[in-house]
Amino acid sequence: MSATYAAYLPEEEPLNFDTEYFHDIRDQDGLSTLPSTAAASPAASIKLDAGTFPAKDAATPLPMGKFAILLMLNAVFPLSFEVVYPFVNAMIVEVGVTDDPERVGFYSGLVESIFSLMGFIMILPCGYLSDRFGRKPVILLGFAGLAVSMISFGLSKSLAGMIASRCIGGGLGASWAAIKVMTGEMTDRSNQDLAFSLLSVSYRLGQISGLPLGGLLAHPEQRFSWFRTAFWAEYPYLLPCLAGAAFAVLSILPGVIYIEETLASKRKQRRKINKRVQSYGSTNSSVSSTSTLVAPQEQTVYACEPSDIECVKKTTKPQSSWRSVLTPAVLSLLVNNALMCFSSEMIFSVFPLFAYTPVSSGGLGMSEANIGTAMAIRSLVQVVLMLGYSQVIRKMGTLRVYKLAMAFWVVVILYFPLLNWIARTPSLGTESSIFQASLLGFYVMWSIGGFCWTSSASLVNNAAPSAEALSLTTGISQMTLVLPQAVSPALGNSLFAASVHQNLLGGHLIWIVMLAMTIAG
Repeated sequence: MSATYAAYLPEEEPLNFDTEYFHDIRDQDGLSTLPSTAAASPAASIKLDAGTFPAKDAATPLPMGKFAILLMLNAVFPLSFEVVYPFVNAMIVEVGVTDDPERVGFYSGLVESIFSLMGFIMILPCGYLSDRFGRKPVILLGFAGLAVSMISFGLSKSLAGMIASRCIGGGLGASWAAIKVMTGEMTDRSNQDLAFSLLSVSYRLGQISGLPLGGLLAHPEQRFSWFRTAFWAEYPYLLPCLAGAAFAVLSILPGVIYIEETLASKRKQRRKINKRVQSYGSTNSSVSSTSTLVAPQEQTVYACEPSDIECVKKTTKPQSSWRSVLTPAVLSLLVNNALMCFSSEMIFSVFPLFAYTPVSSGGLGMSEANIGTAMAIRSLVQVVLMLGYSQVIRKMGTLRVYKLAMAFWVVVILYFPLLNWIARTPSLGTESSIFQASLLGFYVMWSIGGFCWTSSASLVNNAAPSAEALSLTTGISQMTLVLPQAVSPALGNSLFAASVHQNLLGGHLIWIVMLAMTIAG
C-alpha cells in the first residue's frame, strides 16, 4: 500500500463545518442528496433546524427496507456467475479441449478472464446508461443477461461456446457496478462502512450457495436416479447452470417491484415537489429552513399561479469530466486498488485449479464437489469474520484496515505450497487433522485479506469529488478492478500450468511471482 494515498486522506482529521463535507442532509426519499465528499458551498449559509445535523458520533440509520433488495441482488450475482468455478476445469477436459490435466490451466484461465474482460469494456458504457436511464433498469438488464449467459454456458460443447457465453454475461454483467453506486447514494460517511460490509457479507452468502451448487449438481446423471437420461449425460453441466440462471431470473421480479431509483433526476420526475410558494408577489419564494441543502444556483423555486403551485425551475447540473474526477487522491487510490485486485483475483482463480490438480503435480487432487464445498466454506468463514468488520473499522479506521488486509495476501500465498507439501507427505496426507487445520487457517487468512475489498469501496465513495461525480468515480474505480480481474485468471492459471508442466523452480515459480507482485503492491 503506497503512502501516497495516506497523505491525501488523513485518517484522524477532525470534523470542521468550515472545511468538512456536508453529508448527512437527507431528502424526502430518505436518500442522500449530497455526496459524502461534496465540498462546502455558499449554500452553507442557508439556515438549518437544530436537528438537521446528527451528533458527531451518531450514525444515520440505513434504509434497510430499500437496502435489503440491493443485498439480495448482490448475493444473486456471485451465486449465478461463480457456479461454474468448481467444474470449469473438468468441463474443459470433457468437451475435448485438452486431455492433459496439467495444461487445463491455460484454457480455464481464458474462460474465466473473458468474463472480466468484457466487464472492463462495458463498465463505463453501463455507467453512462445508468446516468441516463437510471440505476434500476441497468441493474435488471444485467441480471437478464446473466441468466442467458449461464444457460448458454451449460449447453456449450466447445471452448468457443464457453467463451461466447461468458462474453454475454461479462458484457451485461458489468451493470452490477450500479449496485455500488446506489449504495453510495443511499448512505453517508456515518453508515457507509456498515453498508459496504453488508454488501460484502451478502456477496459471500451468494458464494456459499452458488459454489456448492456447481460441484454438487454437475453430472447429475451420476448422482441422482431421476436424471439418468441421455440428455443429462450429453449436457452434464447444464443443471448447475440452470440453477444459477433461475436465481438470476427470479431476482428480477422483486427488483422491478421494490428497487427505488436513486438517480436524482429520475426521482424528481416521479415525485411531486411539495414546496409551496411563500409569496405570489415576489420573483422568487424563500426556501424552507428544512429544505435540501444545495447551491442557490442549482435550485430556485419560482412564483406560480395558484392553479400551478408546483412549478419549479428545472436546472441541469454539468456532467463530471474525467479530469475533475481524477484528483491526486483518487489516482493514488486507483493504483493501489488495481494492485490489490490483481493479487486477490489471482489467488481466487488459481485455487480451483490448484485444488483440481493431482497432488503429485503440485495440487490437492480434489473432486468438483469438494472444490465447491471448500470454496463455500471459505466464503462462510469470511461472513463470520465480516460480522465484526464495522467494529474493527471504528477502532482502526478504514485506511489502516485496508493496509493490514493487503499484508495478509503474502501469508495466503505461502499457504499454497505448504498445503501441497502436507498433502504429499506420506505420514500426513489430505485426510490428516494437520491438513484440515491448515486448510482452515488458509481460509481465515484469505478471509481477512478480503477485508480490503470492503474498505476499498468506502475509500472510493469518500474520494468522489461530488455527488454528480460519484457514478463516474465508481465506474473508473471498477475499471481499475475489472482489468486485473480480466488479466489475472489467464496469467495466474497459465503460470501455474507452466510451473507444473515444466517443473519451473520445482513447480513453485507461480508462488514466487505472486509473492513478488503482492509485495510490490
